Amino acid sequence: MKNLRQLGLSLSIALLLTACGGGGTSTTVNNTSSNSDTASGTTGSTTGSNSGTASGTTDSTNTANKPALKQAASNPELEAQFKQQLLDDYGTTRELYPVYAPAVGSATATSTDSAAASSFSSTNIQEAGVDEADRIKTDGNYLYTLSTTTYDYPVGIAVPLASTGVATTAADVAVSTSLPAPMPQPPTLRIFKTNQASSTLAKEMPLDSDSSIIPNGLYLNGQKLVALAEKGQMFGIWDNWFAPTYWMNQQSQVYLLDVSTPENPTQTAKLTIDGQVISSRKIGSTLYLATRHSPSLPGLYPYPISEDEAAANRNLINNADLADFLPDYQLNNNAKAEIFAANDCFTTQYSGKTSYQSSVISLLAIDLNSSTPTPRGKCFVGDTETLYASLDAIYLATTQYNYTTTASSSGGASTTIAVYDPAITTDLHKFSLENGDIDYRGSGRVNGHLGWQQDLKPFRMSEYNGVLRLITYTGSWNDRTASPASLYTLQENSASQSLDILAKLPNSTRPAPLGKIGEQIYATRFLGDKGYLVTFRTTDPLYILDLSNPTDPFIASELKIDGYSDYLHPVGTNYLLGVGKDAVIDTSGSFGDEGRGAWYQGVKLSLIDITSSSAPYEKQKIIIGKRGTETAVSQTHHALTTLQNGDNLQMALPVSLHEGTPSYSSGPSTYYNWTQDELYRLNIDTRNGVMQTLTPIVSEAAASNDPYGYYSNYLWPYDRSVMIGNNIHYLHGDKVISQAW
Repeated sequence: MKNLRQLGLSLSIALLLTACGGGGTSTTVNNTSSNSDTASGTTGSTTGSNSGTASGTTDSTNTANKPALKQAASNPELEAQFKQQLLDDYGTTRELYPVYAPAVGSATATSTDSAAASSFSSTNIQEAGVDEADRIKTDGNYLYTLSTTTYDYPVGIAVPLASTGVATTAADVAVSTSLPAPMPQPPTLRIFKTNQASSTLAKEMPLDSDSSIIPNGLYLNGQKLVALAEKGQMFGIWDNWFAPTYWMNQQSQVYLLDVSTPENPTQTAKLTIDGQVISSRKIGSTLYLATRHSPSLPGLYPYPISEDEAAANRNLINNADLADFLPDYQLNNNAKAEIFAANDCFTTQYSGKTSYQSSVISLLAIDLNSSTPTPRGKCFVGDTETLYASLDAIYLATTQYNYTTTASSSGGASTTIAVYDPAITTDLHKFSLENGDIDYRGSGRVNGHLGWQQDLKPFRMSEYNGVLRLITYTGSWNDRTASPASLYTLQENSASQSLDILAKLPNSTRPAPLGKIGEQIYATRFLGDKGYLVTFRTTDPLYILDLSNPTDPFIASELKIDGYSDYLHPVGTNYLLGVGKDAVIDTSGSFGDEGRGAWYQGVKLSLIDITSSSAPYEKQKIIIGKRGTETAVSQTHHALTTLQNGDNLQMALPVSLHEGTPSYSSGPSTYYNWTQDELYRLNIDTRNGVMQTLTPIVSEAAASNDPYGYYSNYLWPYDRSVMIGNNIHYLHGDKVISQAW
């Protein structure tokens, strides 16, 4: 049990920003609050016969905290409301105990057939037509790459590429044991000119002189290149989502460059936006950003432990100017300007002290064809941790932890504590997209959360024919939940500005669980009117969900195979490729619970025949390396590269291979030493479902005089590749290795 009150210097400071009207007379409020943290039952009718819930708009009994966003009647009303929240948090003395909350922390998928019309690969994305930022882009002639980090610091005994720049086997790499001192580096753009099976560095261009700016992705929009970066980012920031102090004073940069002459690019504009980018997408020539802004209030005592400090906080809050807390933007070297008008912003309807309204979330649209790109959109006070986008809408998702509370006393002092396990729900907010305009359409709530991996959260959602499909993890810390996963279908109700639940699995009519007791969700994918779900603890149950009737979805089949998949990728129309790990069931009882557990082994590629959704089977599998082997695809789908050529699908994925002699042997738990980093390659016959491996491209290898295979270069997960015609270009670190496919 922990103290319920969330701490952090900027907790709810951003509540001030919804007024969005600039400066003026401040409003003074008393240090009292009428908010109650009650949980009443739901009312309303069910829109679907199999929703399994008493309300069409929410699947939670915590209806005192409504998910819907709300516009206030006036700026003074907003100011009073926001300052009351600040006073609740900082206007009285309190004990110095932080609240605990588990970190949660980031569709009709793009078919590989879509690559058939192109002679070069593109970023692996979730939705066709909705581009995603990555550190490499290509126009078929040039490679545009972003530096991996602001520090040029090789870690451990690194083995760089041979001087030729091309390596295909471990014998082709040279050994280096020299470790230059770390040097801070500004974000850098590197442009490589390709020529068949070779590439040369054509231009190296710092995007900024500030070495504290960290690059995080590129977009290519015709002859314009867009680079995203962040200033003030802190290490481990996503692990501290619920601590607003980690997000204070963040800024995001958007650099626009003219690359009509790629060897001589010119920067045409630079946007600096208050807040850190949560996620981004590009549809047509419009860039969409979701940002989180957690401003600070200079002089505020974050943990007032005396009445003098609490009184100083009350005075500071009541005299604050709302404009001080609004996110602004700056174009080039011009003066800062406001982003929002008053009617652009919303508040949540969470009750008082459990609201976690610590930030302002902005959903911004930027016209990349404009000579003066200006961010415009909507904002709301609250939290959002991930973004899913279709061609027509963006959904923002927020995890809510609802604790059962009780009073406690220690040393004569009374405090409020939270009792675990909390009820976890996810709030969803829908915004429509039309001609660059962003409009709020409605909100809904479901039980569970979207998982812990930031890049995989969007894959838990999908919009198809106007219906949002969603899979959440509904298990608990003690792993006794009968169905660890739940499927929801939701639809917009324009009259009530809500997302109504059409159906839920499991339900009373279809009670079969999604996953077994103790299993976790590892991969999800939606393809057309089908959904695919992987859960795992000892074996990999792959569930195929029939979603053709969104009011009555059902489990079409369940396939049990060894290991698990972290990522699912469509291969043609009849196959699904799972990328994950092989696993061996534990028989020693090491995991407790009657020995129910498994030891993961090497990377596994599993090709599943899904021609019949009622009778899927594993057509072929490939195991890469031993226990310890990893692939970057398990962390981000952007690491997977594909190019369709007739019936042949070329595929490449970065792998850190572990096959060296282990330090000790202990059966299936034996961890093997690192051997090399490589780009694993294969051809897949999409007609007959046959995978054929090719010789991997080796980028780094263990030194022959290092019997332990020591290696700790943490940058290998940023490896990427691009295919142009019959050639492959492998980006490892900031170097490119090119060769024929």
